[in-house]
Amino acid sequence: MSVFYLILAQVVTGINITGSKYLVAHLPIVALLEIRFIVGSIVLLCCIPFFNKQQKSASSIRALNKSDWGILILQALCAGMFFNLMMLSGIQFTSASMAGLITSTLPAIIIVLSFFIFKQRITRFKLLCIIFATIGLIAINAPNMHGSSFSAYSLLGDVIILFAMIPEALYYVLSKFKATKLSAVKAAFLMNLINAIAMLPIIFFAHWGSLLELNLTGSAVLLLVSIVSALFYLFWFMGCNQVSSTTAGLITAFMPISTLGLSFIFLGEKITLIQGIGTLLILLSIIFGSRKA
Repeated sequence: MSVFYLILAQVVTGINITGSKYLVAHLPIVALLEIRFIVGSIVLLCCIPFFNKQQKSASSIRALNKSDWGILILQALCAGMFFNLMMLSGIQFTSASMAGLITSTLPAIIIVLSFFIFKQRITRFKLLCIIFATIGLIAINAPNMHGSSFSAYSLLGDVIILFAMIPEALYYVLSKFKATKLSAVKAAFLMNLINAIAMLPIIFFAHWGSLLELNLTGSAVLLLVSIVSALFYLFWFMGCNQVSSTTAGLITAFMPISTLGLSFIFLGEKITLIQGIGTLLILLSIIFGSRKA
């Protein structure tokens, strides 16, 4: 069940990325992110009473000590403000296909960080799963590379996206720290609220007038993206504490699959044979990697 929640987290991330690609063309990045975090906080706050009935043993927010707050704030900023600002800024300079290829390094980065932080031993079988997952990720993104053009700006975008992988990987690794019994919904609520507050000093630099020009479709996509962004934190916290960091790193490879599937269903994009083989490799890596966790 834990693996199922982690996969759900990657599915909603795929929805988030697909929707954000559309919204970036209509809204400033800062405005988009602030709205996402505010709406996400409200949605999760409304969910707390329902989840509390199922998790009566969970601690209250008041029970958090300085160490707990430090880890929570660091997690929130890594996966929220830092990653999204860098990712959405970088993708404006480079192609979506190149961005997808660069994000393929995320599972490997997570597992390397887990090795250094938690001293988790990487077995040969686990290493083989990582290699197959990486090959699968490259196979999914590589067919689109023929249309990419190189320039100084594209190189800048590539570098920004590569650096964005570091705070994103840190979030997944830090998710293993759970000093208190804070429920998943409360932790997810705090993560969104922390990011909403952290964004306040820079929201005045955004052109908010473009929000008034957003049509009905854009408004619906913005609401959807805000809700699924909140659900990502919720699903990930519900599953991450029951699996190893290595397995969690492998499961992040499912995100490009969900993005590919959504593009096929809603955008009418074709899935090539190579991408199909890549998807199969990723799924097999996740299945076998999880069983050996």
